[in-house]
Amino acid sequence: QERPPPHGTPGHPDKRASERAHVTCARLGRRAMSDSDEISISESVDVSQVSMELEKGGGFPFTAEAKQIPFRMQQVLLNWVFIVASAALILDFGALQDLLRGPVRMPHFFAELCNWFGVLSCLAWLLGFAILAHWLHQVGATPMGKAGCYLKLVASVFFNLQPMTGTMGDAMLGGGAGLWWSNLTGILFFHFGNIVSCTDFYLHAPPGAEKKKGWGYHGNLPITAMWIYQAATWFLVGANFLSCSLNGKVGTSFVPTTGVPVVICQFAGGLLLLLGSVIYTIWCDGFRNFNY
Repeated sequence: QERPPPHGTPGHPDKRASERAHVTCARLGRRAMSDSDEISISESVDVSQVSMELEKGGGFPFTAEAKQIPFRMQQVLLNWVFIVASAALILDFGALQDLLRGPVRMPHFFAELCNWFGVLSCLAWLLGFAILAHWLHQVGATPMGKAGCYLKLVASVFFNLQPMTGTMGDAMLGGGAGLWWSNLTGILFFHFGNIVSCTDFYLHAPPGAEKKKGWGYHGNLPITAMWIYQAATWFLVGANFLSCSLNGKVGTSFVPTTGVPVVICQFAGGLLLLLGSVIYTIWCDGFRNFNY
């Protein structure tokens, strides 16, 4: 009678199964290595494509340069939100002037939308600065840069008080005009936040910025847009200071809201905010590239 081969000899089934397992593991290992090689190759191809586009000259519309912005799609989102906020603010000013100049008893439909344009604008500023604060923390911004953003986030909270209370129409809260002090308080926070942000850019140049190159250089666009924001808030501080009625009493402002200086400051400030938001959107290629 033949004895079975001892355990571990070449003829034993456990040995053949072990050999097949080793072969399978080897094949899987080679496949995993090839997959990782393909990933690294694809990443290097993407980097080389960006570098080739930059070597070709880059420039407007800054497609290649914008790809180097960390978490770029967050910038695209928040700058589109700021465009909506700026456009709604301009419409708010237009509706306010129509309301004050038009018939009192039967205001025009556009004039009746005044507070609603304000609500849309102020909510958009609040949302945009909340996203910006998140982005600044992700990229490791300077404490001064974060402080400037937080000041503008606080400003947007005060902005929301006036149109919301005006929509309520409560006489205790200023009636249809809303709280008399919230817009002035908000724009002072906004303006001071812009000054802090510009100072931060001066002391700590952002990545990609080059002082020897012009305002339209891609790396300098955030600085350009922030200075435009600061110019906008200079106008808006003037508009709110001149037209602010102490305790909401009619006739206590330096200049009537329909006065030429106030109108010029309102629309100049709104248009400059829109221009700054457009420049930021160009910087992150937010008008053309909506892919990660």
